[in-house]
Amino acid sequence: MAIGDVLRQVCVAVGEAIPPAFFSTSAGTSRTWQQLQLLANEAARQIAGGFDWQVLRKVAEISGNDTAESFDLPANFSRMLKRTSLWSSRYRWDMTHIVDSDDWLSFEFTTVAPLFGAWTMHGGQMHIQPVMISGEKAKFFYISSQIVRASDGTLKAAFTADEDTFLLDERLLRLAIISLWKQLQAQDFAAELADYEIAFDQASDSDGGSKPVLSGNVAGNSRGRTVWPGTVTG
Repeated sequence: MAIGDVLRQVCVAVGEAIPPAFFSTSAGTSRTWQQLQLLANEAARQIAGGFDWQVLRKVAEISGNDTAESFDLPANFSRMLKRTSLWSSRYRWDMTHIVDSDDWLSFEFTTVAPLFGAWTMHGGQMHIQPVMISGEKAKFFYISSQIVRASDGTLKAAFTADEDTFLLDERLLRLAIISLWKQLQAQDFAAELADYEIAFDQASDSDGGSKPVLSGNVAGNSRGRTVWPGTVTG
C-alpha cells in the first residue's frame, strides 16, 4: 500500500478532510498536510529503529590490505543490530567489541590485545586492530537506513511521494501516525498508543519466521550457540 493510501486512512480515522495528494504541490501549503508528511516519516523512523527487522538487515564486507585500520561504513548504514558481532576469515571466533574509547586507545601504547582481534566505531568508521592482512575479510550485519521504496523500485530513507511504499508493516505505520497525530493535537492518545504497541509486539514477534526452541547440551562454543541434538521450531 502506498503512503498516500495510508495517510488517507489516517485522515478518516482522525476526522480530517482528504486532500488530492499529500506529497505534491496539489496538496497546497495546508498545515495539516505538512504535519501528516512529517509524522509519516517520523513514524517510519521510529518503527525501523525499534527492532532489528529482517527486511532491513544487510551484510557489510571489509577487505584487508595490510595497512588500513579504519573503514568507511556502507552508504545506507543506519546502525548495527542490537546484538551483533564482527567476524573475520582470520580467526575462529568473532572479534572483541571495545565499547570504551579509552580501552581502545590503550591498544596504541600496550602490547596487550584481544586474542581474536578487536573492533570499535568512531568518526563514522569501523576501526579494527590488529590491521587486517591482505586477503582477510570481515563481515557484520547492520540495519539499512533505506526504509522506503519508490515507485520505480529504488530505495530511499524517507517518503517524498504519494506512491512511495513502506518496507515494513503498513498497518503498524498507520497506527503509529494516528497516535503521533493525536499527541501533536494535544488529544488523548492513550488508546491509540496502546493499539500501536500491541501491533508492534505482534509484528516484531512474527518477523523472520518461527522462533527456535533450543534443546540439548552446549557443545563447547564460547558463545553458547551450538547445541546438540538440534532444534525444535514452534
